[in-house]
Amino acid sequence: MRTVLSFLFLLISTQFAFPQQDTIVYYKKYIPQTTCEGADQQIVIQRKNKLSSIMMTCSWKENKWKVDKTEIIKLQKDGSYKISNGSYCYQRSYKKINDGYEVQEFNHKGQLINKGLSRTRFPLHRVGQWQNLNDGDIVGISIYKEETMTKSYIISNEKHLPTNTYANADSLAVYTGGEEAYSKALANNIVYPTICQENGITGRVLVVFAINEHGIPTEIQILKGENQYFNEAAISAIQKCKDWTPAFKNGQVVKVYNIAPVNFKLQ
Repeated sequence: MRTVLSFLFLLISTQFAFPQQDTIVYYKKYIPQTTCEGADQQIVIQRKNKLSSIMMTCSWKENKWKVDKTEIIKLQKDGSYKISNGSYCYQRSYKKINDGYEVQEFNHKGQLINKGLSRTRFPLHRVGQWQNLNDGDIVGISIYKEETMTKSYIISNEKHLPTNTYANADSLAVYTGGEEAYSKALANNIVYPTICQENGITGRVLVVFAINEHGIPTEIQILKGENQYFNEAAISAIQKCKDWTPAFKNGQVVKVYNIAPVNFKLQ
């Protein structure tokens, strides 16, 4: 039987850098639960020492918890935290306020990518407005009420596009085979522009696209991209990834939007 823990106790324990014992928080469709009953996800934080912990994100599959992601959390000299899992690394800083923290997250290059308010440090208990940034520009907004996302949208050409999240759908649009299959399909569909390859040019394009009622990517737009050849290649690659199951809300198929980074790197 899965251990039942008080959610209030968990929130109190995560106010400190690292609790003296393991911390477990349960979720159902990303909404915090007071018990494990009916939960489909849990976050487990295991303290290693005063400066580091392990954070595991688990899903309830086939009548048992399975680890989806393991991250190492390390306290830095400046009071921020480095979070990594081998394939990525980012930094998170906190500023204490009356009822929680002002949180900023930075990528491995030191660029600000997310900021907002949280009741706790680990795991985050988001409240209010969170901003998603790219190269200093706000590209997305999510609104949280006690960790439950109530609104989420991408900002493109001054339009607010509903994201592929539980704030806008009861079941999300998913690619057949999951995120790993989508990443492989996208990589296989990328055709590196010859002129860029011959001149040793690399780059990154940020694309926003809709997944329509038939599971087809449409309304493909460049959110960030300065190279015309890369932009065209990125749009073409997204168009070829057609194996989506559409999102549903209230029993009806709905259109939602995704942001996809497309990287062009020379081997």
